[in-house]
Formats: sequence, C-alpha cells, structure tokens
Amino acid sequence: IILFMIVPLVWNFCLSFVQWDGISSMQFVGVDNFVSLMTTKAVTSTMRKSVFIALISTLVAMVLGVLYALFLYRLRRWEQITFRFIFFSPAMLPLSVVGILFIFVFSNDNGILNSLLSAVGLEELRKAWLGDPSVSLWVIAIVQGWRQSGVIMIMVTTALLALPKSLFENGALEGTNYWDDVRYIMLPLIKPSINLLLSTTLMGGFKTYDMVYAMTKGGPGEMTYTVPMKIIQMGFSYNRYGEAAALGTVLTVIATAFILVARYAMRGETYEY
Repeated sequence: IILFMIVPLVWNFCLSFVQWDGISSMQFVGVDNFVSLMTTKAVTSTMRKSVFIALISTLVAMVLGVLYALFLYRLRRWEQITFRFIFFSPAMLPLSVVGILFIFVFSNDNGILNSLLSAVGLEELRKAWLGDPSVSLWVIAIVQGWRQSGVIMIMVTTALLALPKSLFENGALEGTNYWDDVRYIMLPLIKPSINLLLSTTLMGGFKTYDMVYAMTKGGPGEMTYTVPMKIIQMGFSYNRYGEAAALGTVLTVIATAFILVARYAMRGETYEY
C-alpha cells in the first residue's frame, strides 16, 4: 500500500505544483497549474464528461446488479449457479475487450443494433451511436455499467444469502409478499454492502479509460475524452507533467467529494441480526 498507493499519491500531489517536461529541472509555479486547468475550456469539458460517465455507469451497474441479485435469490441452487455465471461473465472480460465487442453492436453501417432497427421497420431510430456526441457518452456509460453489474450482483447475492431465514418466516406470518421482504427486510439490512459497492463502483467510474479508448478513442474529436485520457495526453504526448499531475489531483478531489456525498446519501441505521 505504501509503495504503490501512498508514495505515488504524494509524489503526484507534489508534482502538481511544479512545471516540468521530464528532462529539464523542475520550476515551482505554485497553483498556476490548477488555475490554468480551471480556465481551459477543453479541460473543464473533459471533467464534466468524466463525471457524467461515472454517475451514469454507477447508476446502471447498481440497479442491474441489485435486480440480478433479487432475481437469483428466488431460484434453486443449480439455477442460481447457471444464471450467476451468465450475469457475471461480462465482468471477467477486460474493459478493452468489452469495448471492442460493442463496436460491432453500435457500428454505423453494419452494426447489430442498426441492423435490428432496420429489420423491425424503425429505420428512423438508426444513429451513429458512437459518432453522435449527443448519445456516445450515454452508450459508453451504459456499456460500462452493464459490464460492472456482475460484480455488484455477486456481492449483493452473498449479502442476501447471509440474512437469517427467521426474518422472512416472521414476515410470512405477518402476510408479507416477496416485494415487501425486499423493501422492509432485504434492502435495509444489506445497505452497508450496497454503500461499499456504491463507493468502489463510483471510484472506478472516474478512472474510465480502457472502455472509451477501445470504443471511440476519445472521438469524434474530443467529444468522449475523459480525464484519465487527458492526463495521459498532457503528460506523455505534450510532456506537461506538472499540469497532468495537477489534473490528476483535481480528479482525486472530485471523485472523493462525490463518494462522500454518495455515502452520506446512503447513510442509515445499523442492524444486528
């Protein structure tokens, strides 16, 4: 942890206050790097896109993962094993591989989605899904959320299976149905697990790089550029390591703020059972 997390974090923070091209000596510039970033339209636009992808992908992943888990809970053991493998299989694939696979789905000309729309007589709904700035970010965020939903499903299913059966037996005596159990027993008791998963998924959403690069390479233009892609561009293409480090620091602060807000919104009572 010290070697691979704390030291790089501290080094990045220190580097964000200097101007350095990787070759010449460093020059201390104070907060000039941060001011430059905050006043550059391309950078602020990239930040908004990263926030959008992180929020939408997290929402999709959490909703799908919890619904998968609630579906699995009602199945018999071998059915659970089968569907658990099906739902979890996308999470076993690297993000870049998932991105490449979905290029064939959303391709403009011969993509599966556009071909399906034409086959059912909905040609007017055909789009350049990865080339239209109005929908490309949505597509990337939804695909990433779908890919992450398998991990959410596994963790939520584990939490649900650990709940005492006596709670549901008592609920049955009171005349509750399954959705009453979900609302009043399951979700309140597994809220700590959901809170943890929400934080980790949101953190991963802010670090999106592989999926975007595989699907659009940041295009068209820089319409789907994320902050990690901008950091790599500034650091390794333009040799502006100080500004790249400052952008990394800003991303860390933004991600931490959203995670704290999400944890606060998901706060609740702690139950013992």
